[in-house]
Amino acid sequence: MELLECVEHVIKTRRSHRLYLDKPVEREKLEKMIELAMWAPSAMNRQQWFFVVVAGKRLKEMIGIVEKGYEHILPRLQRFFAETPKVIEQTRRFFKSLGNAPAAVFAYYTPTGDDYSDVQSVSAAIQNMLLAAHAMGLGTCWMTGPVHVEEEINKALGVEGKKLVAVITVGYPAKQPPVPPRRDSEKKVVWMLD
Repeated sequence: MELLECVEHVIKTRRSHRLYLDKPVEREKLEKMIELAMWAPSAMNRQQWFFVVVAGKRLKEMIGIVEKGYEHILPRLQRFFAETPKVIEQTRRFFKSLGNAPAAVFAYYTPTGDDYSDVQSVSAAIQNMLLAAHAMGLGTCWMTGPVHVEEEINKALGVEGKKLVAVITVGYPAKQPPVPPRRDSEKKVVWMLD
């Protein structure tokens, strides 16, 4: 398979997983995922990301804190999914258990005074992480709701002087989510090539 075909395959087959097998993720895979995340582009090449990888008993202790983020996103869920309350309930269950994920990555940046660029840089690293995990047979879910309880998370993890961007669950998928519909690209792109 040519390089572009490989990249296209990984991009198009990656999904957000919210249910995981009761199977730990090998440390080597977690390390490779983080290594590849850190090859992302960053604003002015500052590479201001910072990751805390949590698993096992420590992650189970963190679930109670992460779960509190759900209440903060509930009004948005109710607005966006008023017609599909099933999504709201599934999200609640996911926050309550993290889908049985055996590991999670808490993705931060070290503030530089340029929050806009810092968040984008860490987001690029997270995308690398998701694609690398998928290529290794792992599932992930990029969660932003936990940022609403950042202070509690930071205290529990002993993190100081960093800003939380997201929590990414990691594990072996228990099922394959369906392919989400793609929005009409004609309404999302304007071409001005002449």
